Amino acid sequence: MTESQYEKLLEDEMFMRGENRGRVSTAMTILTDMLIDLNALDIYYQKPSSKGVSPAVLGELRRKVDTAKELLHAILSHNQQ
Repeated sequence: MTESQYEKLLEDEMFMRGENRGRVSTAMTILTDMLIDLNALDIYYQKPSSKGVSPAVLGELRRKVDTAKELLHAILSHNQQ
């Protein structure tokens, strides 16, 4: 999914489940997508001819991690108030 698709998913989830549950649900979706991407990289690295990783792939994984962290941080901050 792209960043804009995650934003739409977040909006939809927050509408359906409420703010906190929507954020958690979206964060879990992002983390699941990350695991799928990381598994694909593991398979890629197992090939003898694979010697490097595209910077675009790594950048996308970092953005997914950061988005998930922001969502979870917002929930934690909100619960402490």
